[in-house]
Amino acid sequence: MIRIKAVDAQNILDVCELTTNQSGIGTTTEGHSCCNAISIAEAKYYPEMHPNAIYNNNVLIGFFMYQRAENQADTATICRFMIDDRFQYKGLGKKAFEYVLRGLKIQGVKKVIVMIDDANKIAKKLCLSFGFQFTGKIDNDEYCYKLEW
Repeated sequence: MIRIKAVDAQNILDVCELTTNQSGIGTTTEGHSCCNAISIAEAKYYPEMHPNAIYNNNVLIGFFMYQRAENQADTATICRFMIDDRFQYKGLGKKAFEYVLRGLKIQGVKKVIVMIDDANKIAKKLCLSFGFQFTGKIDNDEYCYKLEW
């Protein structure tokens, strides 16, 4: 069962150790995004950023962070989404992403935006499978996709 929990004092170190690198060793750049520690630090300075841990049956498997401004509460931008290398290719990413989207919808979000590095074919396929559509916007080699309910 997928569960989401805010990053806090109890799980921050474990979340920072998650990595998409097959070696199991985290680096400041993780394939198509930055490491979780940098994302969490970024959230410290931007209150509209919300870092979260992803659990499956009480086992930490991933991390995601979204941005949601008070003056645009109906829109959320998923800035980071990752599943640790040990848990990839088991269908957990899709289950977790579905859970994240459902949670945002329950919070009153009507539009979700993701920016995807064009080389990240897995993320693109995942988003398209949930109905995200390319907006035509490209910023710093990242392609903008949105989903509206």
